[in-house]
Amino acid sequence: TLPYDVKRDLVPVHLYLKSPFILVVNPKLPVKTAMDFINFVKERPGKFSYSSVNQGSVTQLAGAMMAARFNLDIQNITYKDTGQSLLDIASGSVEMAFAEAGASQALIKDGKLRALAVSSQARLSTLPDVPPLSEAANLPDYEAVAWHMLLTRAGTPMPVVNRLHEEMKRIMATPELQNRMKGIGLIPVESPSIEGMNKYIADESVKWGDVLKRLGLAGSRSEEHTSE
Repeated sequence: TLPYDVKRDLVPVHLYLKSPFILVVNPKLPVKTAMDFINFVKERPGKFSYSSVNQGSVTQLAGAMMAARFNLDIQNITYKDTGQSLLDIASGSVEMAFAEAGASQALIKDGKLRALAVSSQARLSTLPDVPPLSEAANLPDYEAVAWHMLLTRAGTPMPVVNRLHEEMKRIMATPELQNRMKGIGLIPVESPSIEGMNKYIADESVKWGDVLKRLGLAGSRSEEHTSE
């Protein structure tokens, strides 16, 4: 339970970035696509596990969301360290994870992890051959990303909010910044209006709140405060 209320205490200024996750598996598994893996797990209920970093993190929730959508009996193993969680997949101790792009791309390129899909709606420029899970598994509405939004205190004069919005739009559009973000596996986004951002927050809160409830992690106000 957070000591503030997003709707009451904060005003969105600019949604500028999405941080996707990559569905990675041990390369020795006999699967080449996301659907291969999903069917492989469904045929062997209770036999496989996925790693995540910290309880209630987006990496855990993304795995739980996929398990729920495909009715997979797969166990979550929570780690404190991202590096160890990925090394255990590479060694075969764990079968899969939704891994942060920045932490996993080197292992993917070295062949120590196999990338099957990305959790965003868009492909990553650094892994152009890896499809979104929404495309690979025919789930048009599927997206499981961390997102970054500039917010300010409620009651800030609207001319100030609007100026901040326009300044962020100008800054985020610079080619240098766009290229730097894309180079580490992040996705720059064109920010919606303030009304659009409020709707996005509300939709994300419902989506992740449902996952938290299924996992038994929901706090008293979790349905309103479940995104990064």
